[in-house]
Amino acid sequence: MEQAPQELVDFWNRRAKTYPRYDHTSNSYADSVISKIQAHGLSFSGKSLLDVGAGSGQYTLKLAKLAKSVLALDLSDQMLAISQQEAKNLGLTNIEYVLKPTTEFKAPERFDLVFSSMCPAIRDDLSRQWLLDSAKEAVIYLGFLDYVYPGPMPRLMEHYQVTRKLHNSGLEMEDWFKKVGENFSRYELTGQWVVNYDHQEARHWCLTMLRDFGVNQPDPIFLDECLEPFKSPDSDVYVFKSPYYVDLLIWERKNSQLK
Repeated sequence: MEQAPQELVDFWNRRAKTYPRYDHTSNSYADSVISKIQAHGLSFSGKSLLDVGAGSGQYTLKLAKLAKSVLALDLSDQMLAISQQEAKNLGLTNIEYVLKPTTEFKAPERFDLVFSSMCPAIRDDLSRQWLLDSAKEAVIYLGFLDYVYPGPMPRLMEHYQVTRKLHNSGLEMEDWFKKVGENFSRYELTGQWVVNYDHQEARHWCLTMLRDFGVNQPDPIFLDECLEPFKSPDSDVYVFKSPYYVDLLIWERKNSQLK
């Protein structure tokens, strides 16, 4: 595993402003994922948990309410700062925040559970094996089966002639499990994500995504033209919708050939 370049850290820091955060409701997408994990038979109660690529705390804070302790690992200081402030607001004191890429993190001992949702760092044999080696009981992995860019992105991508990217492939993780002879359980999650932005946030999200495609100076007038159809008719809110197709994979050491 290679050390994360500074440009990658900068990219995730730019995304922090509009990245998914803790949802105070009890029926959020994150809640539905956790419910599926619990229905599988895994319990978070009394467990130590490593949240790999914890981001702004979308899962971290909900998991901390269930587990004994959570270590939130991420390379973005701005994302972790958002999560830390929310944890303080909620009075959660069982979260340890570690600002490091996975390539540099060495756990003193295994965690009971390892959780990884859409983490780009888990992308090769070494990083996937690292997940398993870090878990005493189970690894919970979330990856995309497919991804449909929301809002104006399809039109922008066509205009600037860029090809869509599929990061964090659940199918690649499945193939790796099969290659190394490890058993796993699989659940397909589908639905629709709906995100509301104000104008500044909507433009920031689009600009950040376009920059990831190498489009550093898009036409601002054309960008606003692409945004306009997504503006709510009775407010200044821009509504981005996209279907999701997510692979939930659960690996348990009790069913493994690994010691």
